[in-house]
Amino acid sequence: MRWLVDTDLLSERVRKQPDPRVLKWLEENASECYTSSHVIGEIQAGIALLPEGAKQRALQAWLNRLIEAMEGRILNFNTSVAAVWGRQEAEFTQKGCLMPMPDSFIAATARRHNLTIATRNTADYHWPGLKAFNPVPADDPMPGA
Repeated sequence: MRWLVDTDLLSERVRKQPDPRVLKWLEENASECYTSSHVIGEIQAGIALLPEGAKQRALQAWLNRLIEAMEGRILNFNTSVAAVWGRQEAEFTQKGCLMPMPDSFIAATARRHNLTIATRNTADYHWPGLKAFNPVPADDPMPGA
C-alpha cells in the first residue's frame, strides 16, 4: 500500500515525546510514503510562527532534511490534482459536506495518486471516496501506559 502522510505523522519525530508506534510505522513504511506540498506548507507555517531562536532553527533544519529525504515523493498541487479537487469540491458541496481547503487539497492529491491518507486525525478525512488510515488506533494504548 502507498501512503500520503499527513502533517501530524510527519512531524511526530520532532515532538517532545514522540509516539514510538508512529516512529516504527514511519520507518517500516518509508519506501511507500509520500506527502503533499500542502503538508510541507503546514509544517513551514508552524515553524514560522515560533519565536526566533534555537528551537525555530532546529525545526527549520529538520524540515530542510525532510524535504531532501523525500525528494521525488512530495506531490504538488498541479493541474491534474486541480481537476480532481474541482470534481471533489462539487461532489462534497452537493452532499452538503464541505471540507476545509488545506485538507481538501491534501485529499485531492491522495485521490489523484491513489494513495491512502495516513493520519492520526482520520475524522478530518472521513468523506466519500477518501481512504484514511490511523497507524495507531485510539484503542491501542501507548507502551508503558
